[in-house]
Amino acid sequence: MKQIKFSKKGHAKRNLIITGVLITLILILIGGFILVRKVNSFFDKHYIQFNKIVTVEVKKPMVVKDREVPTKEIVRVMEEIPSPVDLVTEPEKYIYEKFGIENYKIAIAIARAESGMREDAININSNGTIDLGIFQINSVHFKKDICALKNVVTYKGNIDCAYEIYKDSSWNPWVAFTNGSFISKLE
Repeated sequence: MKQIKFSKKGHAKRNLIITGVLITLILILIGGFILVRKVNSFFDKHYIQFNKIVTVEVKKPMVVKDREVPTKEIVRVMEEIPSPVDLVTEPEKYIYEKFGIENYKIAIAIARAESGMREDAININSNGTIDLGIFQINSVHFKKDICALKNVVTYKGNIDCAYEIYKDSSWNPWVAFTNGSFISKLE
């Protein structure tokens, strides 16, 4: 058998190639290790979620739903509305409490026109009926429980009765409203 001899010159070239390949392999291994560590640290904090690109959903063409009224918000806003500062007397404050922010000014103007806001005001009409108190409640209303004579002689009872009459007939039962004399008492 024949032996192959390498020249010294060829031997150095071969060693250089092997060394280059080994260094390249080591660098590839180190780079791969660093890459694997970076990928692992990324996935320690992140993950991949695959989503449906298109979803097909079949629905009824129309649905009737109950409307949700934000009553808590309305109540909160109403509680934040301050009481008017122009209310001085207890009857005026009670009229505001009873008739509310939207009607209290007209109610006070009618009471001022009817009785001058006097709790003890009395008027005997030509038809024999009697008007009493702040709102000059006519005796024809005394048959209602809330408008009984014992109630209308106090300012709160008189205002409570006036509010019930207002709920039933608006402002029409008061002469100061129908003849417009209450307008001069508006503030």
